[in-house]
Amino acid sequence: MDFIDTGFNSAYINMAIDEALLSSRLPILRFYQWKPCAVSIGRYQDLDEIDLEYCSRQNIDVVRRITGGKAVLHERELTYTFIIDKEMMPRSIIESYKIISSAIVQGLRVLGLNPEMSSSKIENRNNPACFQEPSFNELTINRKKLVGSAQVRSKGKLLQHGSILTGINTKRYSNCFKKKPEANDLRKKITYIDVTEKELKSAIKQGFSEYFKTSLNERGLGNRELSEAIELARVKYMDPMHYAPTV
Repeated sequence: MDFIDTGFNSAYINMAIDEALLSSRLPILRFYQWKPCAVSIGRYQDLDEIDLEYCSRQNIDVVRRITGGKAVLHERELTYTFIIDKEMMPRSIIESYKIISSAIVQGLRVLGLNPEMSSSKIENRNNPACFQEPSFNELTINRKKLVGSAQVRSKGKLLQHGSILTGINTKRYSNCFKKKPEANDLRKKITYIDVTEKELKSAIKQGFSEYFKTSLNERGLGNRELSEAIELARVKYMDPMHYAPTV
């Protein structure tokens, strides 16, 4: 399994790198972060749910993911992407979520945490915010959502990416939406872990290595991957309003 840490990038580059890595030969675990912070919306989500004027005033980028699900404010978190040949995973989305979540659980246990996998369906699908409701096999602590993830199968690969929260400003999160969730309600449903970036990265790497019983080969982006990502960011991801999601 390859491991790539691309650090801080814009929302457009981050999403473009994920898509460019779909042509990888080996499974990949990738870490990344967001600068400036950004709202990512699901592949089929209505952009009208987002308060674009607020995001513009606050220098918050808005980008459309190739995965489904609801909007996420990416601010204080470690984002992961896991890519693998789809034939190596169950056809069931729920079962493949369970496998990947198990690797994350193994990593979080290194930090002394004991997260649980949600066994409930999303009760209110009209919620515009991903972290308002956990779905099957997403990770919670004390019934509060800690990790929000989304998945797509494309080009013979399964790609799952998600946010592991290390903090949250619920008021800022709420203000990103036109129909604003109550900040107090968000605080009841969302949690985060207070550890250093180095500790969290090391633990999640260990979890994936141990769960999948493989070593992690650390590498950077190849020239082709980087050039493809730059072009995808320019022609596709910088315009969440108009591009048609065809991946």
